[in-house]
Amino acid sequence: MDKKKTTTDLRLLDILNQTLKLEYTLIIHYPRIASAIQDTEAKELAQSLGTASIVHFDTVTNAIKKLGGTPHWSFEPFPNELDLIKIFQIQLEKENLALKLHQQIAGMITDFSLRDKFSELSREEGLHIQTVEKIMSRLG
Repeated sequence: MDKKKTTTDLRLLDILNQTLKLEYTLIIHYPRIASAIQDTEAKELAQSLGTASIVHFDTVTNAIKKLGGTPHWSFEPFPNELDLIKIFQIQLEKENLALKLHQQIAGMITDFSLRDKFSELSREEGLHIQTVEKIMSRLG
């Protein structure tokens, strides 16, 4: 028998799906963005963000399924202009939002193993913020 979802469960699943969409928005474009970067270190950092986003996407997807929800995501079209600074300014905003959402999820979730995973994702988002800032400083 399926357990009825409470208002809190539904809110948590909604936030998880918001996070999933956020993680997925540029994931498909990271290789193309990285290939446009001339600075070797910035290019490698951008590629590492793409790889980390895939891991985060998988973690969030699995959490949604474990909690009885259905994952929903979409990706953004590639930016019309290849203004790398602008792309990474937007990405910085997304990383900051992802950090807040992961922290919110970690505070709401009652499954201890999932709570630990989202606490770890929060720490990683903090590192991603630093990575995006470093990329921007190398590009600027």
